[in-house]
Amino acid sequence: REDEEARCVSWQPASARWSEQGCERLAGDLLSTTCGCHHLSSFAVLMATGDVEVGPVPAPTRFSGPGEGGSRGGALQESFALELVTYVGLSLSVLCLFLAIVTFLLCRSLWNVSVALHLQLSICLFM
Repeated sequence: REDEEARCVSWQPASARWSEQGCERLAGDLLSTTCGCHHLSSFAVLMATGDVEVGPVPAPTRFSGPGEGGSRGGALQESFALELVTYVGLSLSVLCLFLAIVTFLLCRSLWNVSVALHLQLSICLFM
């Protein structure tokens, strides 16, 4: 449609929004658009009907960790929560793997080919 305008944009994960920053429309007509962007990221051509205000991407706010004061931004808060879960899960997994290795080494009464294979697999995973 003639009242639509193609916008070359890239996704900004820090602010969870599309931005024209670093992208420009090089050429285009009613059927095609050529964009040029100066960075690597997720890109799109958005169609706007009428005037659209696209401002600069605001600077991301840092999420405060537990016990710190400050603002708690949506995407950054989720990122912190995922990072926390990752590190806690990884730590528990390594601890349990270490305990399994110690158990396999100390329980010689249960020693057989299966236990030896499990011990070797646990040692490989631990490294």
